[in-house]
Amino acid sequence: MPHREYRAAVCLTPDARYFKAAIVVARSILAQEPDIPADIVILCDGSDVAPGYDALPADLRARITLLPWARSSEIAALPLGRHVTHAAYRRLFLPALLGERYRRIVYLDSDMVVVRPGLSRLLTLSLANRPVAAAIDMIFLKDFEDGPLTAEFRAYRAGLGLPLDRPYFNSGLLVIDRDLWREQAVTERALAFLAAAPARCLFHDQSALNAVLQNNWLPLSPRTNFMGDFQLLDLETRIAPIVMHFVNHPKPWHFRDWAGE
Repeated sequence: MPHREYRAAVCLTPDARYFKAAIVVARSILAQEPDIPADIVILCDGSDVAPGYDALPADLRARITLLPWARSSEIAALPLGRHVTHAAYRRLFLPALLGERYRRIVYLDSDMVVVRPGLSRLLTLSLANRPVAAAIDMIFLKDFEDGPLTAEFRAYRAGLGLPLDRPYFNSGLLVIDRDLWREQAVTERALAFLAAAPARCLFHDQSALNAVLQNNWLPLSPRTNFMGDFQLLDLETRIAPIVMHFVNHPKPWHFRDWAGE
């Protein structure tokens, strides 16, 4: 039997609003690690591709694969939020839509920027026989603050069936073992939870993944997903983030919404 070469994929799943931002993420990955041993895959509908994509530098486009999205009917009835479109659910389908040659998938949200080398370490990181690795979300750490949102976020997590001491992860960066994800039917279980309890899924697919993956995910360093409120703590020099995640509004490209510092 001939030897099969397995590769890794770094993936984004933007809609039309976030396509340009996804290209910025891809460019930031290559700027930090030009020889990263992974294919960069953008899963999107043809109508999501921004005008001018073909005019981007040929060497950049050569590193990006546009993978057509064709599963819209399976997510059409899933809940939406004020800033969330159905494109948010596309990441759930990456293990099924990518070819079998990819055993390791690293998913990134399109409101991220890679600012240091190090993403490539996730391509070979041992997941300790778990299907996913992710960073703890800042709303879980609100428990240590005991501020105005603490009770709200505790009630939300309890509604997902999580004990208060059980960590809750952010799905903006996921390291996926494709084989284990599929063996454990993570996509199907998350979709079933979303369909059965949409009101409890305040953060959509992230909520469902936390509900079905309890005690079955590997925590990552906040360096890999330095999000939102973390950026207010003046810890960047000490922690040296690899990936900045702009979860809050305004996003870096919302120039008109920024005021002062």
